[in-house]
Amino acid sequence: MPESKLMEGVRQFTIKMNLGAYKEAAKIKAEFGLSNDMIQGAVRTAYDSVMKKGDYSLAAELAKQYDLPLDLRLEAAERSFNRKIDSGQYLAAADYAKELGLPEDLVREAALQAYHKSMSFGLYKNAAEIAVNFALPVKMLDDAATKAYEQHMQAGLYRKALKVAQKYKLPLELAAAAEKRLS
Repeated sequence: MPESKLMEGVRQFTIKMNLGAYKEAAKIKAEFGLSNDMIQGAVRTAYDSVMKKGDYSLAAELAKQYDLPLDLRLEAAERSFNRKIDSGQYLAAADYAKELGLPEDLVREAALQAYHKSMSFGLYKNAAEIAVNFALPVKMLDDAATKAYEQHMQAGLYRKALKVAQKYKLPLELAAAAEKRLS
């Protein structure tokens, strides 16, 4: 592609980034076949702007999408993660940390908090799912699954109790008790 055409693409991309029209900017990048090196300045300016505004998730996404230095992506991602933790969104924080490659100890801590929050609110099936999705200790999974099973049995939801017993491989006598109630 001629240099003048590429420069026009960079100019249009920069305008869209400055306006906060990130999807349109991405389309321009693709349309003109711009390399990340060519648009690095515009992306860095947009990154700095959204960081100042406190939109850390967007900053992390920009850094990831346009290959900004890893330390910038991690800085934004950690700030977004901490905001999610501070607002009690532990599962969202754990998922976010996992998705953006934050250190494993941050992912695990958020997952543990999400698990404990679910358990304290009686959301046992949710806690069991968290235990599975984030490879928490087997005892935590068993505790949550057993409580979910018991909750369903007490509510007369025997089919759901059976499904929980089967899905989480609870002792066979629990599955048998649910099956007995179904027949």
